[in-house]
Amino acid sequence: MRFNEEDIRYLACELPDEIKYHKYSGDFAAEQRAVEEYLKKDALPTALRRRLEIEYVISGQMQRDYRMSEDELLRRIKEKYPLCSAEMLRGFIDEGYADYVLRGGEKYFQRSALRNVTTRKWRQLAALSGGDAPTYTRDKWRAECIPIMKKHGFRAVRYTVREWIAPAEHEVREGALLRVHLPYPCECAEQSDITLNYSSHPVYISSSAHRTAFIEAECHAGEKYEIEFSYTFKVNYVNAQSDAVSAEQPSFYTGEQYPHIRFTPYIRELAEELRGNEKNPLVLARRAYDYVTTQTVYSLLRPYLCIENIPEFVLLNRRGDCGAMSLAFITLCRAMGVPARWQSGSNVRPDAISSHDWAQFYIAPYGWLYADLSAGEGAYRNGDVELWEHYFGNIDTMREVNCTEFQTAFDPPKRFMRADPYDNQSGELEYADRGLILDSVNAGRSVVDFKDLTDGYENE
Repeated sequence: MRFNEEDIRYLACELPDEIKYHKYSGDFAAEQRAVEEYLKKDALPTALRRRLEIEYVISGQMQRDYRMSEDELLRRIKEKYPLCSAEMLRGFIDEGYADYVLRGGEKYFQRSALRNVTTRKWRQLAALSGGDAPTYTRDKWRAECIPIMKKHGFRAVRYTVREWIAPAEHEVREGALLRVHLPYPCECAEQSDITLNYSSHPVYISSSAHRTAFIEAECHAGEKYEIEFSYTFKVNYVNAQSDAVSAEQPSFYTGEQYPHIRFTPYIRELAEELRGNEKNPLVLARRAYDYVTTQTVYSLLRPYLCIENIPEFVLLNRRGDCGAMSLAFITLCRAMGVPARWQSGSNVRPDAISSHDWAQFYIAPYGWLYADLSAGEGAYRNGDVELWEHYFGNIDTMREVNCTEFQTAFDPPKRFMRADPYDNQSGELEYADRGLILDSVNAGRSVVDFKDLTDGYENE
């Protein structure tokens, strides 16, 4: 459907009961039929019409995503870990490591459930074969990065990254005009010296907070839309102390942003409970960080478009992935009057690159500090207190920032609803008559070169 970026706020509107009945019974095909019928009614308010149109897209995504029964999930886990039992799997589900919906009273799991269980619970699963569970060791890139930051007071690195995107084979329209938005590094405090080294097609580099390399070209079978770029990422190490916090604090980035960053009754009550009588914003931000990292678990979720209120989902269900946990932290901070905002892009290592989201919060006189909620949660679960402490106030240099705001339009804007209307890490494609969903796109990224620039780099 044609889509204005502002329309996503209508997700905060309630659905009519006759549509919710189907949605919450897991009958998404019936839900789509009910939406189609409701849209035929006369004099629908714009807000409800747009909400229903978005819901139609969501229900289609839910149909595609939730097809794996509990028996099928267990069978596929057993292919790698034959001794996993149904009882053990139910324990993992109860902990929040497998997202599901109910259909006729039976659980059907989101497609990421298999990967989530086998990657998050692999130590317990590996221990089934006998002997002790594998012990925790800090990721080697973090083990290298954190001491360098503490020693020098900063670290500076330079990456060269290559990325590409293309329609899946069944979506190729020979000769049709294709509009391509590839993620590109943002100009921001952490990133500088950004250079475009190569592009397979003529490209326009945007200045949006969701920065992209935009290509408009004919589609041809076997053709990729590809770019290569380099950038310097440099971040300071900050040891923020509550007794050094300024008496005067700013009020920017403390408001709501519908549909997700909103102060529902539950959010307000939880924020007040965390706040108590405390007024120091650094302490308040720490309380939000501690709550999210200790009271929720990292778990891959359904596409964000399919969640009507991401922070409340995390805080009610006590699970979320990196972006969802970050939004929960941001919303709690704002509800307590602490400025907080979004950053996202990639986790970049010399040998790998993958999507990642994190948060920033502002404390005078320190300025913008960082909170990496999923890295903090992992450190806490593994008993790595030093790392858990590090990711409140600091991050590492294994980053590429593509988005400095949450839920922002592209430049030029997409004509149709984005596969991810809140973020941009894998890229987006659209033809003249429709956009392509995630299942219809192939994409890839790789790190071409890495240099540590810390020695000899003039710190500010």
